[in-house]
Parts: sequence; structure tokens; C-alpha cells
Amino acid sequence: MIVGKKENTINILIVEDSPTQAEKLKHILEEQGHQVIHAMNGRDALAILNDQMPNLVISDIIMPEMDGFELCRNIKADERLWSTPVILLTSLSDPQDVIKAVQCGADQFVTKPYDEKHLLTTVEHLLLDKNKHGREENQKGIHIFYMDEKFLITSHRRQILNLLLSIYEAAISKNRDLIRTQDELKSLNDDLEEIVNKRTATLHSEIAERKSAEAALQAKNEELNTVLQQLWQAAKLATVGELASSIAHELNNPLATISLRIESLTAKTPEDDPRRRELEIVGQEVERMGNLVTNLLQFSRRSQQQISTMDVREEIEKTFELIEYHFRKNNIKVIREFAPDVPFIHADRQQLRQLFLNLFTNAGDAMPQGGTLTVRVYVQGSGIRGQESGVEPAPEPRPPSPAVVIEIADTGVGIPPEILPKVMEAFFTTKPEGKGTGLGLAICRRVAQEHQGTFDIVSEGIPGKGTRVCIALPFSNGSNAKGVKGE
Repeated sequence: MIVGKKENTINILIVEDSPTQAEKLKHILEEQGHQVIHAMNGRDALAILNDQMPNLVISDIIMPEMDGFELCRNIKADERLWSTPVILLTSLSDPQDVIKAVQCGADQFVTKPYDEKHLLTTVEHLLLDKNKHGREENQKGIHIFYMDEKFLITSHRRQILNLLLSIYEAAISKNRDLIRTQDELKSLNDDLEEIVNKRTATLHSEIAERKSAEAALQAKNEELNTVLQQLWQAAKLATVGELASSIAHELNNPLATISLRIESLTAKTPEDDPRRRELEIVGQEVERMGNLVTNLLQFSRRSQQQISTMDVREEIEKTFELIEYHFRKNNIKVIREFAPDVPFIHADRQQLRQLFLNLFTNAGDAMPQGGTLTVRVYVQGSGIRGQESGVEPAPEPRPPSPAVVIEIADTGVGIPPEILPKVMEAFFTTKPEGKGTGLGLAICRRVAQEHQGTFDIVSEGIPGKGTRVCIALPFSNGSNAKGVKGE
């Protein structure tokens, strides 16, 4: 029942099966000063309408017991109630629902979710419109077709027009909501794209940093492996050197005694005595053993260096004098390509001569059928690197500091690539048994290192292209002198 009705008070019946929706709608209407009564479905609403005459009915469509269409049809068919405006409030949006609303005589059709202001405006318009006209004669009705279905419309033209206008207003409202939603979506998309771009840039930066870190780690690992190899090699050489030194000491004195006895016996043996040849052979072998012992001692010990200022070219020439006969005998041509302005260096003369003699001997052994030995001396970075011999010069060796470079290239059999990394290891040799000790290149590399220089070997292992050895000895700012003096 409507309690406490006052004059000019608007009574509104709302028919809604959802308590939440009903309470919301009731609150909106009561704030405008209207009195509200609530029914849960169409059947309850008709029961209320038997006793009361509200100014307006607002009804949901989908409800149990009796839906909104049926309720509206009953109201409009009742002589007592037909002028009461009915607003159908629903979330339905199918055109057939609109046609059903027109058929049942609904005055307005408002879709959920509704705009509060729009709903109140519709309520006010309907209340004013109710008072402006009486009941018109029903038209005969018109038939309309939709989706192959025929509908008879008997509603008043004013009702139809109001209903269509309300639907148009709802469509306009929804279109505005859609445009607003699209704008918000576009703004969100722009924000999202900006975030994605920033994140992508960050990821690229992180990836670049990670790659850089991985490269640095890889370099450190390689450096560590190199150091470990050097330590392992140093430990091996130290052990071998200690053993060699011990053996050499034990052999040196007996060999000296044997050598003196052989010399004495040879001197006492006549030239035509057949035993003299045998003594000479024994003497040669003893001498070879003595050289081996000397090499072992030299490899295993660091003897006191005798540093002096020297011209590398002169030491090379003096070394050639020692081996010139051997080269001539084996048809080996020597080409000298010495730059004119090579500076003096500080070095141990005997060590350098031994280095050159070892390398010249190896080159001669690599050319048993003859060939060409080219020796170049130039200052690193000077651009003076002759090519008269036809043998291609090697790339400029390390170190980057100013250095005198000695390049020794032969046209021999070369060194196979698979054994090239081993040739500077102590006691490694490819010469026949009794022809080499395997210490020559190891001693050469040590001599270069003790002079703060570098020692490199390049060979393709192709007969005729031979082997190139490059020694670089620094000379600027006295660094070579300080290094060789151990300062």
C-alpha cells in the first residue's frame, strides 16, 4: 500500500525481481520526492494495481510468474488503468523486443545500464504527457514484418513515437558511451605501446650488456686458459730442466776425461794406422755428446748475461761466417735485406749468435736439396721490408713498441700445421735420431724472451714455401737494456 499519500505527490510502482536493482531504482526516485512501492513480478504488481492507482509504472521485462510485456498488456487493456504510463526497463536490445514493447502498448523503453539523469527526464516527460491528452480511439492497427514474422501494432501513434524516441535517445547515449570507450581504449593502447617501446629498448640494452659481459667473460676464460697453459709448461720445463741439469753434471766430467784420452791416443796414433779413423769417430761422438750436455745445461740454467751494445746486422754476418761453408756445400743461396738505419740494441752477444746459428742450421736442414735463405732486418713500422728474394714478408710481429725485427725465411719443406704448435717445446724434434736434441728452438725462444722480445714461427707446411721465423727485439727508451739487465 501507498502510505501517507499527499496532494501532488507522485506515486510510482516499480516491478523488479532483483532486490539490488529495485533498491537502487527506489533510492533514485525517492531522492526526487516520489513515493515508491515495489513488486517482485508482474502478478504481484497486478494485485497491487487492483487496490491502488500509481501515477507511473516502471517494470523490468524478464521476471518469474509474469514478465513485463504481459504486465504492460494487462495494464493497457484495463479501462481503469490504461492511461497509466508504463516504462519497460531491461537489458534486452533485440529489435523484436522493441516490437513486442510497441505491441503491448509500453510508453517508454529504457535499456540497462541506464543513465540516472536520462531515466528521471523520461519519467517527468511521461507524467506531463499523460495530462495533455485523453484516450484516443484505437487505430485499426498495422501489420509489420521482421525476420519473416508478422506483428500487429495497435498502439497509439503518440505511444509509438515516444517509444521510438526513447530508443533513439538510448542509441545516441550508447553511441556516446562507445565513442568515449573507444577514446579511452585508444589512450590505453597509446600508453601500452609507450610502455612496450620503453621495455623493448630496456631489453635491447640489457641484451647488449649481457652479450658484452659474455664476451668479456669469454676473453677472461681464454686468458685464464693461456695462463694455465703457460704455468703448466713452465712447471714441466722446470722439472725437465732440473733433471737435465743433474744428468748433465754427472756426464760432464766423464766426457771430459774421455775426450782428453781420445785426443791423447789420436795424437799418438800414426796417420796411416787404421785405428786412427776409429779414434776420430769416437772423438766426434764424444764431442756431440759434449754439445748435448752443454745445450742441456744452457737450457736448464740462466747463466749470467754479458750485455753490450751491438749492431744486429754485424752479429748475423759473423754467424754466417761460421756456417758459410755448410751453405755453399749444400747449394743454399743467402739473401740479405738489411735496412740501412737499424739502431743498436742492448743484448748478450753470445746468446744472439747461438740463436742465429740454431735458426740458420735448422733452415739448412730444411733445404737438403738446396734453396734460398732470406734474412731481413728492419725497424718495426718503418715500412722498409724488402722483397727481392720473392719470399713474401711475414706480417709485422709483436710487440707494438719500437723494435728491431729479424726475419729468417727459407724455401725448405716447411712445418706441417699439426705439429707447428709443438716445435718450440723442449725435446720435441722431427729430425732423425742422433741429428737433433729438440732443444734448439726452445733455447731460441728463451733468448728472445730474456731480451724482452718475441719469437714467432709461421709455416703452411707446403714444400717450397718453407718456414719464416720472426724475432722482434725492442730498443726504445732503454727498455731493452733494462729488461735484459733484469732491472
